Amino acid sequence: MHRIHEFAREWQRLHPASMDVSGDVSFFCQLHGRLHGLAGREARLCTGADILQLLLYTENIIAVGLDGVYEYMYRSLGDVVFHWCDGLGMDANATSQVHNLVSEAVAKAPGSSLRQWMTESVLSRDFRRLSEMLVWFASEDKILRRVFPDLRHRKAIFLRLTGDGQAALRMLWPDLAFNWRDKRGRSLSETIARQFRLSASSMGEQERGLLKEAAEILDTIRAERLDTYTAVEDGNGKTLALRHRDGRMFRDVTFLMPVAGSAQGQALAVQLVTYCDRTYVNGPVKRLSNEEADDWNGSVLWKTIEKKEKEDARHACFTTPFGKRISLYEDLYTLPEDPEEAYYAEQGIYLDEPDIFDFLEWLKPAPPRQQPV
Repeated sequence: MHRIHEFAREWQRLHPASMDVSGDVSFFCQLHGRLHGLAGREARLCTGADILQLLLYTENIIAVGLDGVYEYMYRSLGDVVFHWCDGLGMDANATSQVHNLVSEAVAKAPGSSLRQWMTESVLSRDFRRLSEMLVWFASEDKILRRVFPDLRHRKAIFLRLTGDGQAALRMLWPDLAFNWRDKRGRSLSETIARQFRLSASSMGEQERGLLKEAAEILDTIRAERLDTYTAVEDGNGKTLALRHRDGRMFRDVTFLMPVAGSAQGQALAVQLVTYCDRTYVNGPVKRLSNEEADDWNGSVLWKTIEKKEKEDARHACFTTPFGKRISLYEDLYTLPEDPEEAYYAEQGIYLDEPDIFDFLEWLKPAPPRQQPV
């Protein structure tokens, strides 16, 4: 009993404070014990942190399979369980046992506290809760973090704007949570909505309905990159109308944190998100002088940042388990042009490398050599 209490405290620490992990903490505690025992026998060196990272991945797959989407999409991730085992020096037999444990856990999980928290965050229609959920994935999901671009250019612009490291991070993670798009052009919220719909097919009637409703709500999200706006009129003390330099007007914008003093006529640098037909400021607000606002061109700025990120990716490479060297640019930004290759790549199968069928072919005994007559 003492052990499960210790595990529960550590497991809760790895999750948002607003998420109740008690629903499946016993399940993950048991899985932790089985993985720990196996790794203790088969791995060169395995820490508690290593086990917890694999548990978080397993939890993610059980919930909605979000990490699995990116695992198939990006070759630099590869097979997450295989890489976990390989990093700990496990042989093929031990790796197969770990795969079986994870697969069994996914098949037999009694439910998912993570999926429940995600669904409730969306169904609340509370933008603060929605943002917390998406930002948590962007900042804490180790699999997702590995397919983000090099973040130093975004960090630099947020730091230059705010002059404060913590404020810069409070702009960075919401930007990624709402504005980053994968190589197929989908945002994080769009991918979660898609996974909600896929997960719904295997659920009971009540949860199926909740997941479909949550997916429809996520479809209402429209995000704007950090940019400058002019506050053109005061609302009721909590909302303002903001006008973009291109003339677009965002009315009744809700600020989650109050703006000190009157903002009438002020230039503000903010990120905006429209959700369920209401527009919210997503993250900190930065007041700008007229000169700073005139010098800011959001469209040019973001194109420049994305160009730098792609250039960085062109100069970084990784090697697949079969020894093929690939640039990060090819992995993070391009899709196969050939329809057949694109079809298989979406399933994590790459025709330019050996697959499981080639492996099985190699295992077949060679035919007997004919003796010369």
